Amino acid sequence: MMEELFKLHIYYHMSKRSIEEVEVLAEMWVDDLGSVSTDVFIDACKLHRKTSQYMPTGKDILDRCSDVWAERQRNIKKLPEPMPDLTPEQIKVNVKRVKDKIRGIG
Repeated sequence: MMEELFKLHIYYHMSKRSIEEVEVLAEMWVDDLGSVSTDVFIDACKLHRKTSQYMPTGKDILDRCSDVWAERQRNIKKLPEPMPDLTPEQIKVNVKRVKDKIRGIG
C-alpha cells in the first residue's frame, strides 16, 4: 500500500507534502483500507488515476475498490452448461428400465 501511495504522491505532484506526511497518510490508509487485498487496491488506484485529476481520499479508493469488485464479478465466466453423457435414445432406455423396476417387471 505504501508503494502505491508514493506512486500517487508522484503522479499528483504532491510536492507540498513531505515524505513524513505521506507516511502518516499511508498509516491512515492502512487503517481505513487494511481489509482490501493488495491487487484490488492497486487496481483501484489505477482506476482512480484514469478517472480523476485529484489525489484520492481513502473513500475515493474504497469507491474505486467497489468498482473493481463489480467489474471482476461481471468478468467471471459462467460455467458451460453440462452436456449429457447419454444420447437421447440411451436416456429413453434408462427411463424405461427405471419404470420397469418400479413396476416389478425388471
